[in-house]
Amino acid sequence: MAADQEFLYKTLRGFGETGLPQQTVNMLIVVGFCITAIVAAVLWYNNKQLKKKLNAVPTSWITDKKQLEQIFETALVYRSKIDLSFHTKSEKRRTIACSIEDITDRLILEIPANGNIGRSWIGREVTCFFHVPAKQSGMVIFYNFNSVISEVNAKSSQYFNLIVELPDHIEQTQKREFLRVSPPSRHYDYVNIIPETKQGKAAGLKFISTNGEYAPGYMGGKEAAVLLSDISGGGLSLELTRMSSKRASHFKLKKGQNFLVLLSLVDFGNKGIVRHLFVTKIRRVFIDSTRGHAQLGLSFESQFMGFDDDTKKPKWEKVSQNGCPEMDDWTYNLYLELYREGNE
Repeated sequence: MAADQEFLYKTLRGFGETGLPQQTVNMLIVVGFCITAIVAAVLWYNNKQLKKKLNAVPTSWITDKKQLEQIFETALVYRSKIDLSFHTKSEKRRTIACSIEDITDRLILEIPANGNIGRSWIGREVTCFFHVPAKQSGMVIFYNFNSVISEVNAKSSQYFNLIVELPDHIEQTQKREFLRVSPPSRHYDYVNIIPETKQGKAAGLKFISTNGEYAPGYMGGKEAAVLLSDISGGGLSLELTRMSSKRASHFKLKKGQNFLVLLSLVDFGNKGIVRHLFVTKIRRVFIDSTRGHAQLGLSFESQFMGFDDDTKKPKWEKVSQNGCPEMDDWTYNLYLELYREGNE
């Protein structure tokens, strides 16, 4: 920069030797220095902003030490389950449930004993998923972090202690926003969308009461199919395929319309197939009549919760803006299942 200024000064001084008034030469020198200073300032600022972008901490990361301590203390008090996932190049990912037993300068986890636990686990990298209660009653906040197992100790014949290093940050992952998952077909048995009419509700309730033995036909016709593209606690996306061009061209689907969605999902516990009935609202729609194809994005508006004991009438519960907890849980378990299989 000094060399550039010296060259500029000599150049401007040259104008003086050609007969320009000294006052003009001095003014040109000052203007030249001002321009140089402005250019240098702009380059410095742009470089600083670029470094910020390159080194920016994601907004979902929590790095404040006191906040991290508070979150882990809450997880300890509530005995929050920690889903610990191994990931190495030589083996498929697997998830093991444990809990926080104590917090020192490291995390002490309690894990049920099994034949695979041993000293060979020391040094392994793990990803840990957990949640703690939110201020709003009934809601939880989800987090995950990466760490390394530093010790493995036998606590009793039934339990081991895993000691993992405290992370320098954890990531907050609200399930409804973060965990929008595309389920493989093996994880759901049936999905369908039908009009929210008196006849449609009767068909949906019959689907529930007969445990899926009765299933309404598809709006797209006998040869049509409905696929579950993705799902979260707030809603789902569907694909309607193999429709005739004529039927697809006559579809009158618009944003804001309500439809019933019927779901048969494979439970991740021991319940087998669990069936659900929702009133949903169309948020996004695309129809390709030439291919007999439609894509729908729908939000959960209300959920069928059974029949009233006295009146025997169906009970519907409005889904809040925080989404459906039951679908949140199913989506989260699906995410972990796919993660341990190495598909996420």
